[in-house]
Amino acid sequence: MYDAVKLQLKKEDIGDKYKWEAVYQNIYQVCDFKRFAGGFGYLDGLRVSVTENAVTIKGSLSKYLYENNIRTLTLDHTKEAIKRLGRTLNLPMDKADVMEVEIAENFKMDNPPELYISKLKSLGTSHPNRWDSGTTYFPMKNKTLLRFYDKGKESRQRGKHRHKRESCPLPEGKKENLLRYEMLFKRATIKQVFGRRLKACDLYDKHVFWQFIAEWFGAYEDIGKISDKLFDIPFEQIKTTKDLEDWCICIANTVMNLPNFIKEQLFKNRENPQDIDAQYHKRIQDRMKKALQHFEQQMGQSDLVIELNKKIEDYLTWKFTESPDAYDKN
Repeated sequence: MYDAVKLQLKKEDIGDKYKWEAVYQNIYQVCDFKRFAGGFGYLDGLRVSVTENAVTIKGSLSKYLYENNIRTLTLDHTKEAIKRLGRTLNLPMDKADVMEVEIAENFKMDNPPELYISKLKSLGTSHPNRWDSGTTYFPMKNKTLLRFYDKGKESRQRGKHRHKRESCPLPEGKKENLLRYEMLFKRATIKQVFGRRLKACDLYDKHVFWQFIAEWFGAYEDIGKISDKLFDIPFEQIKTTKDLEDWCICIANTVMNLPNFIKEQLFKNRENPQDIDAQYHKRIQDRMKKALQHFEQQMGQSDLVIELNKKIEDYLTWKFTESPDAYDKN
């Protein structure tokens, strides 16, 4: 489930034998830096920046190892990719700092991915940012980024326009409905999750790996998802103003977890707290609870969301119990 990474290996971690010119000779050179010694280029699709003080590598380890990222990396293959990178550049890549890491997986769906993505509406106070490319982003305050898109479509488009230095042959076969879900962890978030900075060798540690997956799955579960059934109700169910209020509360709850938003964002961050506020807050929570119970039958998930949930849950069950990365396997 690993894919893109950003690794930085500092001179002090390499030792006195470090010669940036020797490293630079091992990559496809693109540009020399003007203000200081060094330059950047590419190595099998990875962007490599070399200076007197550090080597920074950014890109997809899956593409580096497999030549495409339709398949994501197992723990053993993650280790293989990092070791191969170290041998090619003649550097101790295990010691590199992990600046960014992406957890991702592709899911074969019964329908076009856009239909499923359209049901994803909010993550806390973050709302989807849809780009013209068809990608839906959920940017978060801690700089974590969630991304959903049609991987099959993206792969076909890139196959037509890819620069030859980054050439990655794509698997042949029929067009498939591949929905990709990615979660990008940046350095601050990594430290927040693990309580420390990670080295490249930590990426193939099983406990670290499964903690990343837990965060990835937890973020997906927290996304608000629209119910198709909520708008399929007769007038008789909303003919009073109270019915209408209940219905509107339910609609708002599909956009975000409304009780949680009221508590965490509004109540806890009020400008002029008063003792009586707790009573008001309880009344609001009770009111929302009754409204959600009123339309409980209409709050069911859409068939598309049910399918996507099952695909993800079934995959993680297999990953946890039977895959080469299974939690209890040595």
